[in-house]
Amino acid sequence: MQPHQGYLVTPLSHKELGELTVARMELESLVFRLSVQEGDMSWEAGAVAAHHVLERAPFAAEDDPSQLSEEWSQAHAAFHVALLAGCGNRRLQEMALKLREEAELYRRWSVSLGQEPTRDIAGEHRALLDAALARDPELAAERLSDTSRTPPRLVISCAEDEHLYSPGRAS
Repeated sequence: MQPHQGYLVTPLSHKELGELTVARMELESLVFRLSVQEGDMSWEAGAVAAHHVLERAPFAAEDDPSQLSEEWSQAHAAFHVALLAGCGNRRLQEMALKLREEAELYRRWSVSLGQEPTRDIAGEHRALLDAALARDPELAAERLSDTSRTPPRLVISCAEDEHLYSPGRAS
């Protein structure tokens, strides 16, 4: 937002999404590895509790099944925050969470485009938790990367051209 001028809409493109995805996966994987290595029993309990809420939240919105429910979106964000909370480096953690927030729009778009029929989102989140609790930082980071690359890949595959959205163009 620009004071006295309104909002500025940033164009979204394959390039922007690709750069965001690479930056996010590199940083978020690092922070998740550190969480798995450094997290204590309290961190484990927080991750288990956040996963419990996520498992029970309705995925789709009641009024529009092609959209995520707000309850699931909030539980999903809380689960990923909990997974990264074991990292002792607050700066890295904050940067990873900021990139995750930037990617949220793309993730929401990907749901409206339809899910891959073989994808098990609940199973992917259970696998993230299992790797974290097993204290296997490499497996945890690998699973996070695999899970988090799917929404951007789906958005790019369904886009008409390299510009996903430009100001003045219907999205």
